[in-house]
Amino acid sequence: MTITLYSQYFNNSISRRLGRRVSRNAAKNFSESKLDELLRSINAKFEVRPAKYPRAPWLSGNIYVVESGLKKSTIIKMLERKLL
Repeated sequence: MTITLYSQYFNNSISRRLGRRVSRNAAKNFSESKLDELLRSINAKFEVRPAKYPRAPWLSGNIYVVESGLKKSTIIKMLERKLL
């Protein structure tokens, strides 16, 4: 199953209304390189592309196309726990 993760899901400077999906405490520890490392640690195959999140098009970021057998919400929760 292919899922997409936007880097804005982990950005502590935006609100949940604008797309952040993890707690603000977990988002404080976020960096693009750390997300790459965490995705490798769960053995997920992924590709990184530059993209803008539709809810906040003025913010530049990346999109992570992840090939995994897990649901999107499960992967986000796993990454959030590892960021804390």
